[in-house]
Amino acid sequence: MRLKLICLSLLIFFGPNFPIWAQESQPPESFAEAKPASLETIDIRGVLRRDELKSTSATVLNNEMVTERVFYQTLDMINMSPGVSIIQYGEAGMSPQFQMRGFFSRNDMAMYMDGIPLHDNGHAAGFTDSTVVIPIEIESVEIIKGPASVYYGARSSGGTIAVQSIKHGNFTRLDLRYGSWNDIDAQGIIARENEKLAQVYAFEIFHSDGYRDNSDWDRKVVSGRWTYNFSDRFQASLNVRAYNSEWDSAGYVSAKLNTKRGWVNDGSGAGNGNGGKRDRYDARLWANYLITDQSQLTYYLYGTTMEFTRYQRGDPLVRFILTNPPLSAYPQMTEQYNKHQQWGTGLTYSWKDELGGQEASFTSGITYAKDMDVPRRTWNIPWGLGRARQGGPATDTTFSLENPAVLAEFSYQILNPLNVRIGARYDWLQGKHKDNNTGRQTSAKYKFFSPKAGLIYSPIDSLDIFTNFGRGFSMPGGFNGGNNGFFNDAANLKLQKRDQMELGFRYTPLDWLGFEATAYRLKTYDDTLTDPITGNTVQAGTTLRQGLELSLQAVPYKDWRVTANYAYSEAEYDKFINGRMDMSDHRLPFVPRQITNLEVAYAPQTGLGGRINFRWEADMLYQDSPLVYTDGTRIPLASADYLPFRAPDKGSLDIQFSYKFNEKYKILFDAKNIVGKSYEGYAYGKQWDTGDYSVNYTNPRAFYVTFIMNWDAKE
Repeated sequence: MRLKLICLSLLIFFGPNFPIWAQESQPPESFAEAKPASLETIDIRGVLRRDELKSTSATVLNNEMVTERVFYQTLDMINMSPGVSIIQYGEAGMSPQFQMRGFFSRNDMAMYMDGIPLHDNGHAAGFTDSTVVIPIEIESVEIIKGPASVYYGARSSGGTIAVQSIKHGNFTRLDLRYGSWNDIDAQGIIARENEKLAQVYAFEIFHSDGYRDNSDWDRKVVSGRWTYNFSDRFQASLNVRAYNSEWDSAGYVSAKLNTKRGWVNDGSGAGNGNGGKRDRYDARLWANYLITDQSQLTYYLYGTTMEFTRYQRGDPLVRFILTNPPLSAYPQMTEQYNKHQQWGTGLTYSWKDELGGQEASFTSGITYAKDMDVPRRTWNIPWGLGRARQGGPATDTTFSLENPAVLAEFSYQILNPLNVRIGARYDWLQGKHKDNNTGRQTSAKYKFFSPKAGLIYSPIDSLDIFTNFGRGFSMPGGFNGGNNGFFNDAANLKLQKRDQMELGFRYTPLDWLGFEATAYRLKTYDDTLTDPITGNTVQAGTTLRQGLELSLQAVPYKDWRVTANYAYSEAEYDKFINGRMDMSDHRLPFVPRQITNLEVAYAPQTGLGGRINFRWEADMLYQDSPLVYTDGTRIPLASADYLPFRAPDKGSLDIQFSYKFNEKYKILFDAKNIVGKSYEGYAYGKQWDTGDYSVNYTNPRAFYVTFIMNWDAKE
């Protein structure tokens, strides 16, 4: 049964401060002095919420919440936000997808680290690689749902994750972790500052053998930040980062044979059929000038370059056991090579003062980003030859993309309890694509206007009632540098329009108790889908996503803390004719209807502490398609891969014990997934003749010990 939600429609919205990607935060002077604010002044996640986010359902995480935990991948930290889930491909260095409100990070979600986009246009329609982020260096993580923010355009219609690093302080911290499968993780950060110069250096070295055979993974990250105060009014900073990741992968194996520890052989005896490597380098320059005490100019410039290679092969042994064709019939290994280079710049003006006796603020800006001649090449490698290339590339394409934009926002406190925000941005998109094998060239040009509007009403200090409207867009068919979607000039595809409405409240009736609830409705227009019969990208209609997200946070006694959230969502094709198939009212795949998180934690100033965390994801489909065409004929058996089949519900229970010796030293003992069940992380390709499908699996039970050393903390 469909969930019916009523959201208020408003004319005005959402406000100021200079853009997130240009913003420099001011953390506490030392790690040890970072104390949470009282519940009256924080959102239910325990972190100060910026003015720009108060009229939205955004979740904010702080450093402590993302460091004193064990994550299989850094991206797992966003699971603490209501309704967010991770699609684990189980491919070690391959980036997982994240999903919120029925959208996915391939093309509909943006992620930034200090203003630098973490998406990868060079591979698979813009996956985001969160492992370039070192958890110990994080000051805050903002998880913004839907197209609520005026500061983000392309790839943000489903939401945005904005990570801010620590850029000031005087402290030295080292975290050392060892655990199951020979997992070794060392993270360190050194911060020093004086009146003129602030320096922060961070690193991470990681290794894992992987719980499945042939699944080792090594990665290394280093970063540096220098902030210099030229005067009381002029400040500038430089951020740099270098990243290397190399891995082998077990690949996708047969769900029917339940080979959870099995791996895909390449036939060469080398034992490295699947895997890859990635190198990335980032740099950003930021400068801020105070024109007056009420106004400022902010400028930023960034550049990023990335090289990525992935080896991928199906599971021929499984196919041989199940169907017994000759080995020559099995698919070849594929090597994918991509190089992504992007740079961007922007200038904003911000003003904040009183207008007519009431607080007001205004921000305007112009931004520009360019992907420069991104090459994508693939080689097909026959069975038994390992990773050795044979001849020239099977595919060889190059593309580029330019995205200038202008934006503006105005915020006004109409009455003491009522704040109104209005905003808008205008994006231009222009891209070129060339198939170097055929010489065919295509190009595309788009433009899009995104209005935003919001309201926050606070009749009493403990209650905020908020509502907002946000419009966003997505590039058609996924921006993956291929011949379909964005560059399909023959299809005449449009940008996909997304409209989101939210209505919610935050209520702290007691100093130790806080609630939040948000209802949302998100509708897309001119949505696209790949036809399972023809493989073509078609623009066929609308989709609808609506749901309810609930959160609770309590500090019932001294150092005890209880957090809980629950999300219910309905995501479906609204009116959608895909070729001869009518997808209307069928559910969207990979969107759990229900997600529950519950955590109880005890964190004394010294001594024994701990936490227990329970998570449950329920009622998700891998695929939901009709059984017959619109003309009444049955879909051929050969297409039965696309008939409905359901994913198993997923539950996990994690326990942590900790002992804090003093402000300098702490030890953690973690038991992850103590029930030990390994769930299907991702599955595809159900076979009509065998009932089998390809699948990877999530990690089973694991144990870790972590030492935290904060040498410069005060006793």
